[in-house]
Amino acid sequence: MPIDRRHAMLGSAAAAVALATGLPAQAERGPLPPQMGPNPPRFLRMKLGDFEVTTLLDGAMQGTNAGIQNFFPDSTPEEIAPLRARAFAIEAGLHQPVGAYLVHTGRNLVMIDCGGHASFIPTTGNTLAALRAAGYTPEQVDTVLLTHIHPEHALGLSYDGTTRNFPNAEVVVTDIDHRFWTDPAMESRVPQGQRFIEAARRAIRPYNGRIRTVEMRRDLEVVPGIFLDPAPGHTPGHVSYRLTSQNQSMLIWGDIAHQVVIQLARPRWRVGVDVDPAMGVESRVRTLDMLAATGMLMGGVHVPWPGFGRVIRDGEGYLYVPRPQQFF
Repeated sequence: MPIDRRHAMLGSAAAAVALATGLPAQAERGPLPPQMGPNPPRFLRMKLGDFEVTTLLDGAMQGTNAGIQNFFPDSTPEEIAPLRARAFAIEAGLHQPVGAYLVHTGRNLVMIDCGGHASFIPTTGNTLAALRAAGYTPEQVDTVLLTHIHPEHALGLSYDGTTRNFPNAEVVVTDIDHRFWTDPAMESRVPQGQRFIEAARRAIRPYNGRIRTVEMRRDLEVVPGIFLDPAPGHTPGHVSYRLTSQNQSMLIWGDIAHQVVIQLARPRWRVGVDVDPAMGVESRVRTLDMLAATGMLMGGVHVPWPGFGRVIRDGEGYLYVPRPQQFF
């Protein structure tokens, strides 16, 4: 059969199918639009009593396979593999999201951590865009609570070490953590070295005179309805924050766990980037025990997006259970 006649018959067949199904032919629809590319800034809101809590996705971090042993010095490849397989992990190395939390209490607009910046980790730095997409501006934030002064938690304060990204905000951090990152005598204790030290100081430098250092004391109310929960080890002044409104509570942690699937299953494995790994284990186990016993809602900077869930016991370890999305 001549090629032109075959094409004509195929075209007629396609037109007949379109006619039968009621769908327009390709020529009538026009060319397909281009694929959309990266996701726009992302956020998700939920109610907690009278509070409104919004997760803001800052980006993600990607480690290498070679770094797994350094991150989890107590592990072996044979132990890591089934934990990753159980989570259907597809990324090489250790992949983790980076997020932040915005809390509207009715009296205050509070950030808990504020993300990183592409100058330090290229795949971070979207918190301000997510904040604006959620309907707020950085100028409206009156308080930034830091769990600790690591770059992917604090560089959202200032990208250049000069400009305050939250120009009207007070920054709250434990006195222990502030001293750890600003005292030259402490520099030798930072496992990640000078690059982390310089980034931490760049983040907080523009807020001199606007930093409130607080005692690392359990149940200290740092903002009405928001209480401090000490969790030292990852850094000396690392903390979580408990939100409480109308008899409802939620705990937001910083780095109790970076890799939820692995660290909840093996909570007593030390973390190589902790300043005090043994103390980090104590803080993690205590926090997970409390969450599993109470059923309290929780979130965390490196918890799988969208960052709301609960912790339950699972054999000798724990399991993270994402919270179903709240639509109304």
